[in-house]
Amino acid sequence: MTVQSRKSPPTHPGYLVFNSKEIKENPLNFYNRMWKEYGDLVRLPIMPNYSIYLLAHPSYAEHVLSTHQELYAKPDIVNKPFNLMMGESILTSEGDFWLKHRRLMQPAFHMKQLAKLADVMVSCTESFLQEWEKKPDGEVIDIAEETLRLTLKIAGQTLFSKDISDEDSVLGQAFRTGYEFINYKMNNLWTEPLWIPTSRNQGFRQAKQTLDKLVLDIINSRRQNPQNRQDLLSMLMSAQDEETGERMSDKQLLSEAITLLVAGHETVASGLAWTWYLLAENPNIIEQLQSELRRVLNGSNPSFEKLPQLEYTRRVFDETLRLYPPAWAMPRTSKQDDQIQGYLIPKNSLITVAAFMIHRHPEFWENPDQFNPDNFLPEKVNQKPNFAYFPFGGGKRICIGKSFALMEATIIIALISQRFKLELLPNQNIEIDPTFTLRPKNGIKVKLWKRN
Repeated sequence: MTVQSRKSPPTHPGYLVFNSKEIKENPLNFYNRMWKEYGDLVRLPIMPNYSIYLLAHPSYAEHVLSTHQELYAKPDIVNKPFNLMMGESILTSEGDFWLKHRRLMQPAFHMKQLAKLADVMVSCTESFLQEWEKKPDGEVIDIAEETLRLTLKIAGQTLFSKDISDEDSVLGQAFRTGYEFINYKMNNLWTEPLWIPTSRNQGFRQAKQTLDKLVLDIINSRRQNPQNRQDLLSMLMSAQDEETGERMSDKQLLSEAITLLVAGHETVASGLAWTWYLLAENPNIIEQLQSELRRVLNGSNPSFEKLPQLEYTRRVFDETLRLYPPAWAMPRTSKQDDQIQGYLIPKNSLITVAAFMIHRHPEFWENPDQFNPDNFLPEKVNQKPNFAYFPFGGGKRICIGKSFALMEATIIIALISQRFKLELLPNQNIEIDPTFTLRPKNGIKVKLWKRN
């Protein structure tokens, strides 16, 4: 390592362990302030010999997530809570185990397989909107809660061919309890160990047992009565390693199925909640969206074949993910000493790749805080560096469900926009909750109006 690479980047004075309240209560605001004060690469000392490095530039993100990704791993503060619910899965594993599972799962997310799931997404959304049709015009709903319910419905049907979004679904209840527990663990540095019999721990253990049993029952039932189902679980059960012919064990299928449930509903729901908020704030963009929907669909449902024609609809969602990326910061830990831009990144440092800041970086985005779907016109996208926009991560570990999520969001936006107008309730305190995904803290209340 060169002498130059021993130098430290701009550094926040003092140890943050003595000022952890602001970081815990609003990490997004804190990181945003550090970026504006110190620049695109900042060292934040937590305690002696341990620092967080905040990266807010596309080339730094590319270094950590792509070109030098073998030097970085997901940290325990993320992996341990997830592993409690999922076991070792594609989300948290590393090395050969991760690579083997990624190879096994990848075919299930190829476009020809996703094409089979488009109709499932449409029918789930259709049945969901039938509930909305029964509401009187002008009824107030929390669109953040509603999108969460809808994406859980779609996740259950596309994965298991089961609706788990219903309040009476035992599988859905167990999943929600486990999910809330993970959220709690992720957002509190010091929590009681799982062996201590608190009501929260006992509730989680019971939910986890229920969840595991019900999912394993589905897997066993499929093994005993193989049918030609088109859901993701069937695709995963039939997946074979090209080299060894090996398939996933029941334990591995369980872990990956729960992982897909967790990752597959929350992120899309979060993005959609902000979509409706941004659209309600920008009526001129709604007009352009409606114009495309009339031209392409003319009141019909979006089919897989017509999705590529919904270019503006897709750009609306892309722009939402730019302003409100669900994975707003991607944490990594350095496995050995490295250097970025001539600065030393010591081994065992915590790295925060700040998608939220990079997506709003004035060097790469004109009017960066403004909602403008035309940011994603092909000619504009082609001028930007690779990691100016990366809501699904990047490199080898780019989200396996990226195409699934984008297809789902486009279908939902098209179906809802054709049938309903969502009017933002005035005088709301719309706040960002950055504690897990980037959700609206107090929800988003809208009035629901049926379109003619």
